[in-house]
Amino acid sequence: MDTLQKEKNITLIKDVLRNYLLEKGFRNTPERYTILEEIYNMDHHFNVDDLYLLMMQKKYHVSKATIYNTIEIFLDAGLIRKHQFGEKTLTSSSYEKSYFDKQHDHLVIYKKDSDKEIQEIIEFCDPRIQGIKEAIEEAFNVKINSHSLYFYGTKND
Repeated sequence: MDTLQKEKNITLIKDVLRNYLLEKGFRNTPERYTILEEIYNMDHHFNVDDLYLLMMQKKYHVSKATIYNTIEIFLDAGLIRKHQFGEKTLTSSSYEKSYFDKQHDHLVIYKKDSDKEIQEIIEFCDPRIQGIKEAIEEAFNVKINSHSLYFYGTKND
């Protein structure tokens, strides 16, 4: 993605956040926008500890509690998505930006001989999953709005 498009995307998500905060009656703080921009500059999944360390390295003065509270706001606003990949970390939830992302699924690769230490997360789309979704909708007379699918494994030698 080129720099101009990235700047347009950041402006758009900041507007989404601004409108959400106004609608919900929440304070409009600069820290929230800084955290949002850092998340949308990432190209990978993250957890709260990752984000906190990044903010500290960049000399932003935000507490971990502020990040946790802000994450909850972003989740509710539809700006990020939460995952439970089963990793063994202090903060077991992972997150990813979601405003511009299409529906996708995850293949979680653990390091061999580790206790659920993640080596890699591969995102993928398979059109056959869409067919399964449609079959379930028809069979149960429902409208599926979203789904999450995780495969877990280790790499073969």
